[in-house]
Amino acid sequence: MAHIPEGPAYPRSLPAQLKMLNDVKNDMFGYFEYFFAEYGDVVAFKMPKGVYYAVANPDFTHEMLVNQPEKFHKDNSYKHPKTGLARFMGNGLVTSDGEFWKRQRKLVAPAFHVKRIEAYAATMVEYTDRMLKHWRDGSQIELDHEMMHLTLQIVGKTLMNMDISQSADRIGKAMDVLQAIMTPIDVLPAWLPTPGRIRMSFAIRDLDAIVYGMIAEWKKTREDRGDLLSMLMLAEDDNGAPMSDQQVRDEAVTLLLAGHETTAHTLNWTFSLLAQNPDAEAKLHAELDTVLHGELPTLADLKRLPYTDIVIKESMRLLPAVYSIGRQSIADTEIMGYTIPKYTDVTVFSYFMHRNPRLWDQADQFMPERFSPDNEKNLPRYAYLPFGGGPRICVGNSFAAMEARLLLATIAQKYQLRLNPGHKIELEPLITLRPKGGLTMRIEQREPIRELA
Repeated sequence: MAHIPEGPAYPRSLPAQLKMLNDVKNDMFGYFEYFFAEYGDVVAFKMPKGVYYAVANPDFTHEMLVNQPEKFHKDNSYKHPKTGLARFMGNGLVTSDGEFWKRQRKLVAPAFHVKRIEAYAATMVEYTDRMLKHWRDGSQIELDHEMMHLTLQIVGKTLMNMDISQSADRIGKAMDVLQAIMTPIDVLPAWLPTPGRIRMSFAIRDLDAIVYGMIAEWKKTREDRGDLLSMLMLAEDDNGAPMSDQQVRDEAVTLLLAGHETTAHTLNWTFSLLAQNPDAEAKLHAELDTVLHGELPTLADLKRLPYTDIVIKESMRLLPAVYSIGRQSIADTEIMGYTIPKYTDVTVFSYFMHRNPRLWDQADQFMPERFSPDNEKNLPRYAYLPFGGGPRICVGNSFAAMEARLLLATIAQKYQLRLNPGHKIELEPLITLRPKGGLTMRIEQREPIRELA
């Protein structure tokens, strides 16, 4: 008979409730780590208005995302118009559901067709090489800022066919505001104009000015340039009606932000992990020197850079930029013998699933070899979700994977990045998982390593 899994009850007293909210806000990972250890990898939190599920189980995840996806829509952290991501992303791919989502996904998907993605490779490397020309041996850089600026410019050029270098800082600052305000715990009434929400309104206004400016620029010629913005502007529904500027704006903002933020943080985490694991870094450098001989990487080179590939995969395992996946049941459901009533919120924490010692050998260690072809086929199914899964797997996953490998290869063959002595990296799980307070690193120009015998 189906049942509710074990889990803690919601505290009754106001002081205890405030302490719980404060614990989650200040140390979300520590909070959930305790309960996963205490109750197992499917935990039911007994809340005043029902049950909330926290999940770090691959079988449960596979059932929800792949076998029964029609019974689970995005939860309010995505869809709520006043407190969710929809407040600034609008009704785009990340926040929409049902038939509307299917239509929009179908319209956007051609921009990420494998042949089109391959054409973006040269632009990715060109922009990265342009950035490196401003780096100086021995200098300190704010790597998170550099990666954010770079990936923003790349997504602007490849998907919108526009040079947004002059707007990249404005978009980055707006995203910082939105990340800081969009915390998982917000108990204040949605109508209350707090200082943070006022800053958010200004950030949204800035994003709107940039994106509506792109739309206005396109309308001057109405030319089909073959880019995503042209596809959106020229798309028609079954009745021949075009998308409204608002809907084009929502999809453009979604892809502009989602298309750069996760890759930037993947690279931040990759370089920080390499700096702490010199053996893996040496293997990466040896591969780059052997294959590239100091030349810029091309799309064709990626097939000859298998270690570069598994470095990125292992980085996304240990420190996934998208660390959780939120859903809400839209019908009574049963998974693994557990009862999930209608309107139950479920969060899959891929961060904890990626580090579960029952699923991964030496789970907390950076070991790229676990993703080698011989080992990868033995990994547990659905225990690794850097891009989600099922019908709603990230539409840009191939774009992001190619970009991360090309950027890593371009940068790492020319520079080593070093953490400052005593620097402690703290995790900050906001909309995405980012380094708290930024990531300052020292850059050192590389001397080529001889080929390994």
